[in-house]
Amino acid sequence: MSRILVTGANGFLGAHIVKEALDSGYIVRGTVRSSEKAEELKKIFPSAKFETAIVPDLIQSNYTEALKGVTAIIHSASPFVFEVNDHKKDLLDPAIEGTLSVLRAAQTAGIRRIVLTSSIGALLNKPELLFADVTYGPDDWFSMTYEQAASGQLPGVVVYLASKKLAEAAAWDFAKEHPELKLTTIIPTIIYGPVIHPISSLQSINTSNSVIYSLINGAKILPPDSVPTFCDVVSIARIHVKALHSDAAVGKRVPFSKGPATMYQILQIIMKARPELANRLPPVPEVDPIAGKTISRVNSMLAMDTLGVEGLELEETVLQTVDSLLELEKKLGTN
Repeated sequence: MSRILVTGANGFLGAHIVKEALDSGYIVRGTVRSSEKAEELKKIFPSAKFETAIVPDLIQSNYTEALKGVTAIIHSASPFVFEVNDHKKDLLDPAIEGTLSVLRAAQTAGIRRIVLTSSIGALLNKPELLFADVTYGPDDWFSMTYEQAASGQLPGVVVYLASKKLAEAAAWDFAKEHPELKLTTIIPTIIYGPVIHPISSLQSINTSNSVIYSLINGAKILPPDSVPTFCDVVSIARIHVKALHSDAAVGKRVPFSKGPATMYQILQIIMKARPELANRLPPVPEVDPIAGKTISRVNSMLAMDTLGVEGLELEETVLQTVDSLLELEKKLGTN
């Protein structure tokens, strides 16, 4: 059995990657920022094959101890927030320099296999973003520069997209300088699914799932369709782990989307399948607010055909997410 390191192991996606890797027979060492977070995570994963490593800071920390005995790395740790005070400090530098820090440490430790989590934002090279009549694929790149993103003149969501593109581009540049590294980047669209990582309150729900929670929390407001295409968290975790032992994925960018998902569609699914929530839900519009708009497609062939991960349909993904959030509500309360 080989030991892998998963960064951001106590995050929404990171915890699912840990679970998938453990289920696949790996010994997994997950990075967290503190001993308190390590203890929380060990309660989720009591297996003797799960270990933790304290990495307080993505950029400054020394990874020497964390990488001892490790044969591969899945780097999923990166901020996923839109509202920040300092775009450079809170988004750009943690994403870019955090990624380079892991790659440098891996190269020094002689670790060659690295799988990196990127984002659909790294692909969006059309002004209409995900409402362009195009199929985005591995050759597409978001065009924004670091200087533009750090200017302080752009909304947080745009800076987030830029942070993912710039971090991924920096990783590929590093891999070109060190051709012994075997890099794969996984590029998911917005990710929904059950929460298995430790959280202390509903206000701590990950950014993507908070969109679905906003539909069922009684606010009765239909959020805007900023990312009208989706994938489920279990499938994305599986893609990361399968990529570790796929030669066909080495040196490749692996985009993944299961298909369109508008807020109108999601609301309809909840209304039909969970009628007991009707008094919490916003009214269903007569027509989809974005009816008539084209939703971009994503070339997911490498994930589906080569790695063999089809992904869950929208209805199953939404209902798994809703049921998980309702369980958290019972456990944590609404405050």
